[in-house]
Formats: sequence, C-alpha cells, structure tokens
Amino acid sequence: MAKEMEKIDISEIRMLVHQHAETGFAHTTYDDESYRFHLLMNGDMRAVEESEKLLDASIQGTLSSDPLRNMRYLFIINTGIATRYMIEAGLSQETVFSISDVYIQKADTANTIEEIRDLNREVWKVFVQTVADFRNKELRSGPVYRCLEYIDSHFNEKITLEDLGELTGLNPCYLSELFRKEMNVTFGTYLMNLRVETAKALLTRTEYSYSKIAYSLGFCSQSHFCAGFRKLTGTTPREYRRGYYNANITRFGTFN
Repeated sequence: MAKEMEKIDISEIRMLVHQHAETGFAHTTYDDESYRFHLLMNGDMRAVEESEKLLDASIQGTLSSDPLRNMRYLFIINTGIATRYMIEAGLSQETVFSISDVYIQKADTANTIEEIRDLNREVWKVFVQTVADFRNKELRSGPVYRCLEYIDSHFNEKITLEDLGELTGLNPCYLSELFRKEMNVTFGTYLMNLRVETAKALLTRTEYSYSKIAYSLGFCSQSHFCAGFRKLTGTTPREYRRGYYNANITRFGTFN
C-alpha cells in the first residue's frame, strides 16, 4: 500500500517567508517578469538576454537543493509560461507546444547546468523568431488564419477545400483564391510542402518504414508519397534517408 503523502502545514510556508525576510531575498517582481515576456511578444531578441535571469536562483527562488535539478525546474516552469503568453497572443497552439515539448525533453536529460543554460538561450531564440514570423504575417484574413490553424493540427489527415470551406463558411472556390492570394501558393502546394517537411524529419530521425510515413502523413499510398516527395526535393525518400539519417537519434522501428 502506497504511503499517504504528508500534507504541507501553513507553518512551513510561514517559515519560508520568514527565512526570505531574514536573508533579504525577494522573488523577481511581476513587472520585471512582464517586461521579459513583453519583449518576447514583440519579437525582440533582447528577450533572449533577459531570459537568462529566469534561471537565476537568487531572484527566482530555490526549488531544489540540487543545483542541476533546480535549474531544470526553473527552465521547465519558465518555458511553460512563455508558451502560454505566445498562445494567448494568437500563435498556433500545436506549434508552440511542440517547440516547448522538444526543449523540455532535452532539458530533462541534460547533464550539466551549462547545457540547460544553452537550451534556454536556444528555445528563447526559437520563440522570438516564431513570434517575429507570426507578426510579419498578421495581415492574413480571419478565414485564411483559421485554415492555417486547422491544417497545422490535421495535416496528417485527408483535408479538402470543401472541409475548409465548411470550417470558414466560405465557398471553396473563393476560399481557394483567397488562400493563394495571401499565402502566394495554392492550398494543395502548402499542404504538400508541410507534409514533405515533416517527412524529412521522420526520414532522418526515425526508422519508420516508408509506407508508415506515407500513411501517417495522409498520403493515399506509398507511391503517391514518393512521387510528391521527389517532385519537391528532387530526390526519393530512400535517397534522402541515406544521405541525412542520424543513427544516433533513435533506434525504434525498421527500415522498409
């Protein structure tokens, strides 16, 4: 039978407050924190330098007596907060969460404090650039933006202009022209590019078979996948994998 966790008494909290008062410690102010995230939401690279303060235990607090674990906790907390700011600002939830998940997973296996500091700088650069790219495209109309949000979450499924027309309440033909005008590519080309870019990652970072990759990305057949991949990249999936596969990343699955 699992041992019941002992509840935290309010006296423990009061003791910590007293300890902070005795030592003169004070957490970073809300205004300071807001300033850092304000820079982030404006796509300002100064946010990267400011983000280093988020890992400073002297102003962020001590969450663990182990320095490496404490750094990891601070990284996870502040990366999570950053994702919420970005989502509230209108960025794609799936994109933002995916960035966050990748970097938190890396931090979880980091062996040194310096590794986590490097990861923090890297993820904030990615966040800031993602925001900057988003702000440069803010002039997109509501219907096209809703299409992009939907495609971002369902690109591995069968998607038609009729589906998007129903989503936006617009005639599929009109929506097709609107999409092409604002994105400078057709809906079909945009979707194919997204699938092929994802296929590149799967080819180089997994050992999934070509058929598994094809069907997981919404292609109707392996041959359709191979033809589309070759048209956009000038090479076959097999040739691409042989040239770029990183055997150190994964050992799951088998080649086909």
